[in-house]
Amino acid sequence: MNSIGELEHLILLAIAALRDDAGALEIRRRLEAEERALTRGALYRALDRLGDKALIEWRVDEPEAERGGHARRIYRLSEPGREAVRTRRATLESLWAEAAEAVR
Repeated sequence: MNSIGELEHLILLAIAALRDDAGALEIRRRLEAEERALTRGALYRALDRLGDKALIEWRVDEPEAERGGHARRIYRLSEPGREAVRTRRATLESLWAEAAEAVR
């Protein structure tokens, strides 16, 4: 099982939330909407790590005129990526259940 950090976890969640429109710009905007600003470089490095861990897959979208004729990558979770998100959720829920009284 691949270990994921907080940023990788947030990116995986953003990809899942965006479904079929998970381009890098959309992922970044989604995270910024949650007050999690990050540079383009940090986002692309994290996407590369997630790809290296086989937690995400991508396809090339059709080139668009508004993008200067450039195509974009559309990301989606792989099955190991979905499992990593489920595992991380279970861990967080367990810790929250134990810590709830202490953080009230």
